Amino acid sequence: MTTIESPNGPSVSDATAADIALLERTMRPYASKDTIYLRRAHVEPRGDSIVGVGEFAITESCYIEDTGHFNAVEFNISYNQLIYYTLAVTIRDRLAPEIANWSLADYWVRQLPSVLISRFESRYVRPIRSSGYSATLTIGDIEFRHRSRPLFALRTRVEFTDPAGGYACGDIEIVLLDPPGQPVADAAR
Repeated sequence: MTTIESPNGPSVSDATAADIALLERTMRPYASKDTIYLRRAHVEPRGDSIVGVGEFAITESCYIEDTGHFNAVEFNISYNQLIYYTLAVTIRDRLAPEIANWSLADYWVRQLPSVLISRFESRYVRPIRSSGYSATLTIGDIEFRHRSRPLFALRTRVEFTDPAGGYACGDIEIVLLDPPGQPVADAAR
């Protein structure tokens, strides 16, 4: 298990240059908007699941004055950042046989246009401080489907917590469109 931190957080001794570069590359879509909330992350297989754990901090909201608490927008942005990183490690380390033929080059072309949330359910049990919180994301089932186009559906669960007992959770299904070997929609992105 390798733990890494983004350039926004302190360094970690066991992080490799490749791991740091992977997080930086994964967060590239957020960099120009100053919305990188994911500070530290690691990914590991656990039984039949893949688990990504992340530590987050929001120093300044990208869209609203400080509310002092984590809300639905932060939930979604944080989930996206952790799933994007978890998928990058999963592909790099070939942790899921269903997508073992993907390369990181395949993923980077698809990260934004082809990784979509198809179902999203979230619950907010106790307020979470946005200044420091963590998440555990579990990828359970990965299923190939061929409906109007080929895709992989991933069932995920995420739980957000903070040191004061804040808690929110969600069940999210994402789809990976345009699997390698198929034409990529709008590959010029």
